[in-house]
Amino acid sequence: MRTRTARWGLSTAVLITAGLALTACGPNDATSAAGSSTTSSSVPSNSAQPSTQPTANSSQGSAHTTPRRISNKPGMRCTDQINYANDKRDNATINSIGTRTGHCPPVLTSDGSGAANTGDYRAIIGKLSYLAPGKLMVKPEGGGMDQAFYISNSTRILGAAAICSNDAGSVAIGSDGYGTAKCTENQLETAAKTGAVTVRVTMNPKNGDVKTVEEKYHP
Repeated sequence: MRTRTARWGLSTAVLITAGLALTACGPNDATSAAGSSTTSSSVPSNSAQPSTQPTANSSQGSAHTTPRRISNKPGMRCTDQINYANDKRDNATINSIGTRTGHCPPVLTSDGSGAANTGDYRAIIGKLSYLAPGKLMVKPEGGGMDQAFYISNSTRILGAAAICSNDAGSVAIGSDGYGTAKCTENQLETAAKTGAVTVRVTMNPKNGDVKTVEEKYHP
């Protein structure tokens, strides 16, 4: 009887020891699980960092979509890209700014005396002067910036008397007081060099095309 009791006591001790061993493994496993959980939870924080990059790129992209100045396209004049109809500056000045800076200047909308708008064309009345072969300038009667322009094959030059007339010593004018006689470019340049002839220049500021140069008759 004592032997059986001793055997049961030994078995019980073995079971208790095994139970304690299993219990001791529990905290280690929990610590390992916690460490594994901590490691996995840190992954989203690292992957979240690239999400800030698109925001910076988006900001840069929006800055490029609203340029402050208009770039001058290579091989094109600013006056061919922008309507400078209300700008007092001549085409040569505007285009030179675009060539020099690489950007077309903004339109100056202040009105000047001696000019009138006629659709896409602007008529400027003033004293005629000579600049270079094929290039002349008109000074508005009431003030304002001088307007340089070029003569082309399509430009109609109409004289009253000073530039040319139908017959020597005669006057060729219409009901508006401007010349009607057809003149040559050489005759126009000769008159421009005197600085004493008043003309009405009708031109398209958008492309620099000069439609007519008409002499204003002075008795």
